[in-house]
Amino acid sequence: MSRKSTPDHFWNMVNKTRGCWEWTGATNSTGYGTLSYQGKHATAHRVSAFLLGLIGSISAPKNRKESGFILHSCDNRKCCNPKHMRVGTYAENQKDAYTKRRREQPKGGHHANAKLTNAQAEIVRSLYSEGKTQMFLANKFNISQRAISLIVRNESYL
Repeated sequence: MSRKSTPDHFWNMVNKTRGCWEWTGATNSTGYGTLSYQGKHATAHRVSAFLLGLIGSISAPKNRKESGFILHSCDNRKCCNPKHMRVGTYAENQKDAYTKRRREQPKGGHHANAKLTNAQAEIVRSLYSEGKTQMFLANKFNISQRAISLIVRNESYL
């Protein structure tokens, strides 16, 4: 094992002087601490969780439905403090990101499940204002009457 793959070397790269124990080494393009540890490329918070016994491997889970993802309560991507981490699923991590507004859900025609484009939604509003019924529009655009109702009331496709 190389000197750089030891727990002592790892912890020497972590600044423990504040609430967040910040990684002082390299970071990746998304701001997470990154390093090579025991021959594997890993994020610093995963290595910290591994060394402290929170997880059994420094490798991230291959399946997003598995537990083993490291979630930060502090939202500091460089943080290695185990008091600021918990083990969870990918879905829990995504929900946390949306709840804390670190990530925005795509809206309207940009949403992965959108049936219409934003331009089509504007046409729906225009036709509705000209007197076309919601059922007519639902049949014309091959979507539900409920979806048409949300569009014409400006509750979707904004």
